[in-house]
Amino acid sequence: MDEKGDRIHASIGMPFIQRFNQQIKEMGLYIMKNFVVCPNNMKLKTKDHKFKLMFTHKTTVEEIHDPHFNMCIFKFKTYEQLSNPQEFDNTELFDVIGEIVSYEDLQSIKQDDSIRMFMNIEIQDYESNNISATLWGDFVEQIKLHLNGSNDKPIVIFMQLIRAHRYREQYSVRNTWHASKLWINSNLPQVVDFCSRMVSVRGESSQRITQISSHKTHSVVDELASGSVEVKTIEDLSDCKHPGYFWVVEIIVHIELDRGWCYLACKNCAKKQDKEGENFYCKKCEQLQPLTHRYMLQV
Repeated sequence: MDEKGDRIHASIGMPFIQRFNQQIKEMGLYIMKNFVVCPNNMKLKTKDHKFKLMFTHKTTVEEIHDPHFNMCIFKFKTYEQLSNPQEFDNTELFDVIGEIVSYEDLQSIKQDDSIRMFMNIEIQDYESNNISATLWGDFVEQIKLHLNGSNDKPIVIFMQLIRAHRYREQYSVRNTWHASKLWINSNLPQVVDFCSRMVSVRGESSQRITQISSHKTHSVVDELASGSVEVKTIEDLSDCKHPGYFWVVEIIVHIELDRGWCYLACKNCAKKQDKEGENFYCKKCEQLQPLTHRYMLQV
């Protein structure tokens, strides 16, 4: 971020991490020179700038001190923006603040050879607007410590560099595995300001946190029988003129296996790769990543 508040993403490749790791610290102010400018084709973007900066062996970093430099590094989105279809973008990372008003049981899902833990929560802004959030990995462990304590006191969370998610026209947010950060009941000025606004609107009383069961009690047959899903044939889809979510019940008549049914990919971005030992340098992620099998069937 420059002195005008304009932002651009910068990447440090694996060969240069050790060199710059000791020179650059968070919230530090630096003069940096000799970058390579290239297109920003990253899957998740900290800024929607069409270019990004790449560090090279010629890049220089010099720390400076300027008390007048604008250090407002956060990029907040309102709940109204996050629920607006015209503003939805699941590739851009942003920040959000909210009070936890409900949470579901801890859940798990198997991804490749690992078991991933996650938790769904509901957060609320100081104007009583709600949005759902899915917490993964370390975020779950951090939030459990506070939820297991007294739920009579408000729990205000500040999430940095998270992403938007949309499923069946329902909007939510979730953290990423590596970039996101979480503050809980922090003394950051932005959190203090949020709490002050919350008290001015609602008063001193806080909403009690509600635990919601996440177990599903209905089956696929029940869902079909209830009429809550729309079932179509392939012919119906050909004539359909509006987007939507449908169920299609069909019989597989042939499986195409000429190209195989699985491939080796980067475990982080899923891009297909040729194996080179146990790890490889993923050009898209710009760092060493382990390999994993991904499966693809053409029917």
